[in-house]
Amino acid sequence: MSNVASYASGALAMLRRDLSVFVSYRLRTVSLLLSTAFGLVLFYYISRLVRVGQFETADDYFAFVVIGMVSLSVLTSTLATGPATIRQELVAGTFERLLVSPFGAVAGIISLSLFPLLYGLLIGFLTLALAAIFFGLPITWSTAPLAIPIGILGAMSFMPFGLLISAAMLTVKQAQSASSFVVTGIAIVAGLYFPVTLLPTWIQWLSEVQPFTPSVDLLRNVLVGTPLPGEAWVGVLKMVGFTVVLTPLSLVVLAAAVALGRRRGTISEY
Repeated sequence: MSNVASYASGALAMLRRDLSVFVSYRLRTVSLLLSTAFGLVLFYYISRLVRVGQFETADDYFAFVVIGMVSLSVLTSTLATGPATIRQELVAGTFERLLVSPFGAVAGIISLSLFPLLYGLLIGFLTLALAAIFFGLPITWSTAPLAIPIGILGAMSFMPFGLLISAAMLTVKQAQSASSFVVTGIAIVAGLYFPVTLLPTWIQWLSEVQPFTPSVDLLRNVLVGTPLPGEAWVGVLKMVGFTVVLTPLSLVVLAAAVALGRRRGTISEY
């Protein structure tokens, strides 16, 4: 129990540090609001141009894409921002503190992912709030609270992929571009901006072999009432399966990357 408390205390300290660094740049809050607002304005007017049989009105597509934007913020925070944070630590020469601290490198890297995850969730909430207030996004309030556990489960199923990319970052030092490529690819095959049924049939299978598509479908269902393409329990089971199977595997790979870097003497280089 004392070890659990120690790790929790260390993770909380890392979270407070990252938060302090973030708020020290005061214009970040302004840029966050402006970038979110610009994205909503852009897709609101694009929705006025969309004429697809699956969407009866322009507002239906706008609601569809807003939930995609919310999901993208969480996806980016877990797959791209976490590895980018490790890169910043390597470049700044502060990663060594994790290596020599009792907290350990693996626990430190996991803790570095906490603030980006909370930041992504904040952006998602802000996107929903602005879309509802200024663009009349019809929130289904009776089921909207279910978005919280779905979002947490989705983030947990995304996290192993971010840890695997972090392991690649420690090993080859130039894996950040790969994370951007993965995020872009998932945004396409998971139906963040358009239905996956519009994809060529030879690539549609990619929407079924990862946890991102069911998480987006479930969020759309509980937040704006979009019909599910299948049973809800199937999507939940898929996210749970990816979390249970890939989390231990990603931790093993991350620990192996740290050990390999120590043996080579290159772990703190960039």
